[in-house]
Formats: sequence, C-alpha cells, structure tokens
Amino acid sequence: MKNLAYVACALSLALVACRGGEGDDVGGDDMQNPDSPPIGGDVTIQEIQNDAMPSGTQVELRGVVVTAIDAYGNRTGDLFVSEPEGGPNSGVKVFGAPLETLATLQVGDVVDITSAIKHEACNEAAPCGTVVFDDGASITEVMGVSAGSLVITKTGTAPLPTPVTVDAKAIAALATKAERVAEWEKYEGVLIKVINARQLSVTSPFGSNPGPDSNEFRISGVARVQSVLAELPNTATVGTCYESITGVGDFFFNNLVLPRSAADLVGGGTACNPMASSIQELQTASTPPELVNLTDVYVSAISFNKKNLWLSTSATAAANNGVYVYRGPSSSTDVLPANVVVGAKVSVLGGAEEFDGNDGGDTVTQLTSPAITVAAGSPATITPVTNQTVSTLLASGTGEPYESVLVTLTNVKVNTVGTSTNNYLTDLAQYPGATAFKADDDIYRFVTGDANACYASITGLWTYNAFEDQYMFLPLAAGTGTGNCSN
Repeated sequence: MKNLAYVACALSLALVACRGGEGDDVGGDDMQNPDSPPIGGDVTIQEIQNDAMPSGTQVELRGVVVTAIDAYGNRTGDLFVSEPEGGPNSGVKVFGAPLETLATLQVGDVVDITSAIKHEACNEAAPCGTVVFDDGASITEVMGVSAGSLVITKTGTAPLPTPVTVDAKAIAALATKAERVAEWEKYEGVLIKVINARQLSVTSPFGSNPGPDSNEFRISGVARVQSVLAELPNTATVGTCYESITGVGDFFFNNLVLPRSAADLVGGGTACNPMASSIQELQTASTPPELVNLTDVYVSAISFNKKNLWLSTSATAAANNGVYVYRGPSSSTDVLPANVVVGAKVSVLGGAEEFDGNDGGDTVTQLTSPAITVAAGSPATITPVTNQTVSTLLASGTGEPYESVLVTLTNVKVNTVGTSTNNYLTDLAQYPGATAFKADDDIYRFVTGDANACYASITGLWTYNAFEDQYMFLPLAAGTGTGNCSN
C-alpha cells in the first residue's frame, strides 16, 4: 500500500506546480517562486481536509498530536496526526517523514510540521496512476514540498483525542455507495471507535507484496480492517459482531480502519445487522443483509473460468431463490475446488452486497468472500424455471425475482454474435414478437457458428448486468432443437 502511495505522491507532484531548485528563495517573505505551490500557511487539519484547499497548497501545522506511527511489518514510516480536540476531519496522514525524525517520536507527542504541502490523489483532478474513483473517493495526505524537505519538530506531549464514535451499521444503511464513502471520508486520518460492525470475510492478504502488514477483512458499511499498524488477532472470524474496533481511519482504494494493537478489536457486540439464513431472505429483504449463512443449497452454474458460481435454494429453480457468488478478481482468485460442481449441495457463509457497477444504475445481489463447504453425495440435476417470456423478464418489477435463477427460454434466435469490441455481448430475440435481449459470456460464449440459429429452447441464468444497466441472459450452452423464429 505504501509503495503505491509513493507512486501516487510522485504523480501528484507532477500534476501540481513544484518549487524551483536549491538556488530559489523558498523561505523569504519578499519573493515567492511563481512555480511553487499556492501557500496556505499556518492552517488546521480541518482546512487541509476541506476540498476548498487545492492539492499542492503549501501548509504548516502547529501543535498537532501524533496518534499513530507505522512501525509494523515490511513497509513502515507513515505517521498520523490530529488536532488535539479530535472530531470529524481532525486527522491526516503524514507521508515521507524523515526516518531519523520518526525514530525520536512517540504516540502522544505534540509536533509542528513545516515545509509541507497538501497532497490529494485518486480523483478526477489528480488520478492515482490509471485509477480514478468515480464515487468521489480520494486520498488526502501531508507530504514534503520536495523530497526530504518535510520538517517535524516536537514541542511537547498531550493526551490523545477521544476517538470519534462511528456507527458502521448506520453507514451500511445509507442508500448508495457514494453516500457511504462520503461518510467514511470524514474520518480519514482520524482516531475512531467503530461500533456495530460485523466481520463479513475471512482475514486474507491484499496487494501485490504480501506480508504481516498486508492482511485485511471486510466489515459493515463498505470498509476494511487492515493490519497496517498491527497484527490482526486470530479471534477475527467471519460473523463476529464487534463491540468496537478502535484505530485510525484511512483510505487507499477502499475505506479503511487501522487498529493499533490486537486490543483495539473488542468482540461481543449485540447490535450488528443480523445474518440472513436463506437466499429468499437475501433477495426480498427491504434492507439487504450484510452476511448470509446458507445451509444445503445447490450449485446451479459455474463461470467459464471456474472461479465464480451461482446458487439455488433447491434443485428446483424458483423466483427469488437464486444468487450469484463472486469470489474475487480473476487475476487473483483460485479456481474452485474440484468437488464444487453443478448440482453439488453446499453450505456457504459470505458477505452480501448490492453491486451497482459504480455508475448509479440498478444492482445485482451477490455474495462475496465466501467460505464453501460441500456436502457428501452425488450432484443433483437442477430443474430450470419454464414458461417465462423475455418481455416479462426484461421488466424490472417482474424480472428482478428471476435474477440469478436458472430459466429455459423457447424459440430464441441468435441475431448477432458478440465480439471483443462489445465484450462478447450477443444479440438474441424471442419469438413470437422478436423481443430483443442480450446474452453475456460469463458461462458460455456464442461462436460464429451460432449466428442465425433458431433454437427450440435454451437454458441459462437470468441476470442484471450492472455495467450495462440492463437485464441479460447467461446461457449454459448453445440451445437445442429447431425453433419457430417467425411472427
């Protein structure tokens, strides 16, 4: 994480005007290098966290309290400071502090920070490499005007500010991801005490350089608890409702909570959102559960790359009884165990979310970070829903109950086979009426030989494509029989 942050910082410095060479007057009152960043002077952390201050503004902080020092793991050196009174927007990460200075500091020290600028990246104005967060998320840090310029001076000691209470359950109840991100943004760099947070995934590595400081688990409210400052305890298990998780708020590709020791995680909470115990409960709840514990459900389909799957409540498909299981990015996710096959009876514990593709459209319900246990016995045959028409399934009110449900469609013509230029979306039509719809290639990809075929029937999963913002079909294979594709 910190190596990537360094790249982001270097990029940001390239995006804003920088100070001149050593011969320029960088500290006098009479002249300012016209190429230097705008000067904010002696400011508060709240002013730095305010979007009204541009990235690259020169800043000085006086009398701020050190709340955390990253001395754990393979990558160290980050420092978090806060205004003494605490509260939302009162903290900030300090990046690139001299190592010899960090060695002399302790939590609770009061410091002045000079020869610094505000640095913000991962938004439209200052992208973090090729990454831009379209939900408004960004990273705010304080760093040196130039490499090695940051000056941190200890002036005393003080009590740590009281951690701000953050209700993860309340954040999870917000309507959109952008709203949840905006709420977490208030606590970036701030010492916080998160309550009503349920652990939604196992502890697992993140990033490309795994190490003791590169482990995390997901919690309520679209946030993650990471081992950046301290090891996560073995008691951190899926389903735990935490009385509290204390640590520093942060952001890097996700909203983060960084505990300072194992003692910062206190289990035994009782007010977290309840877990769902059935697919139907998950699909029909007015407030979708964050965690689902399913027993003796069936695998109805497996993706072409053998990494993701769909579940059905029973071997007979039915409305509101199917769900998609997303196990992670293809590049970093292992294939499913050999005994996870279509028809297998399984138990699944995993987080639940309404994925919207980050563009504000409708959503698809999915389980994430699942733990899958396969029951003994021979695989069953999954019987699909029949007698559904595409015109009905395309309508939100009548199509949504069949999201991730296995269905058989009749008299379907393949009009245009998809290609790489349109992400292999194939144009289909159902007769009579020639109702147009699309098929995606998550399980089966239509080939050139399928073009203009008219099938008597074709079986697959109905789904909502959150990137294309429309209902689609995921065929298990090419259709069978010769249909009647005329009006």
